[in-house]
Amino acid sequence: MNPKDWIDLLQRLFAWLSERRNPVRQQAARVLATFEAHGVARTEINALLPEALQLSAYQWSNADQLKLVLRQTHLDWLNQHFALEEGWLNGQSDSAHQHLFSYKAPERLHQWFQEHRTPEACLEFKLHLLTPNIHEIGPDSAGYYALILEQRDEDYSTYGRFYHLIEGGHFEHRPCLIHLQQVLAIAYYHGAIMRRSQLEAASLYQLSHHKGFIPNWLDRCRPHPLEADHELWPHFSGHSPWLDELRTDAEQGLRRAGLAEVIEKLHQDTQRFSLQPSSLLLATPLPR
Repeated sequence: MNPKDWIDLLQRLFAWLSERRNPVRQQAARVLATFEAHGVARTEINALLPEALQLSAYQWSNADQLKLVLRQTHLDWLNQHFALEEGWLNGQSDSAHQHLFSYKAPERLHQWFQEHRTPEACLEFKLHLLTPNIHEIGPDSAGYYALILEQRDEDYSTYGRFYHLIEGGHFEHRPCLIHLQQVLAIAYYHGAIMRRSQLEAASLYQLSHHKGFIPNWLDRCRPHPLEADHELWPHFSGHSPWLDELRTDAEQGLRRAGLAEVIEKLHQDTQRFSLQPSSLLLATPLPR
């Protein structure tokens, strides 16, 4: 190649890199990434959108085409439909999903459920607890964990919304463990399905600090033998002094927050579950 060819090649490369850094193109790329993370293929986007926001299939095919026709109404619809963090699509936030903050303020999460729960709906919420291993949570537990709330419409006709429930949750920080117990209690009170999964430590650190799309991290998880609320219930996890003290501290915080109804339901169901027929059968002496 002669010097002019090298110069032309470098100019084209510079132009390509400059275009990739174009904020409008980056915004279009985030829009497409948001759909894909929530399980919506590019060929299915129009079926999900209201008619006024539909574009041609070719315009949804890549960020270079989409950037030419993307409107603020598209961004507003995505922010509302997928409950995205304000500023994510504009590149002003590193977190794609909202954080339902309730650390040392459990009444905020309880109020959020009351405002967003659909009357008579079932299987509407799923709480995900992600841990770095398959062990029970105890005084020797270490490392980060993540708490995720998934919300689905009752008929499952639309894709889910995902929320962070803690940022930088760590097993070695006792207030984080109290918060974990309180979140589990409130989610149970509002009928959430409980799921616990295992995610390798490096990925879990990223998720715990709100990096990336939650559904993409959930796809990388491995099954866990325990449910998310295992440590909440004495009939599952026992009455070790450490656990009983943790439960007491969590209940005291709920009571201070005015959530006596959550505690009452916990106590009622703890008693009811501990008297299930299988437990009674084991406690009944065999006939001689």
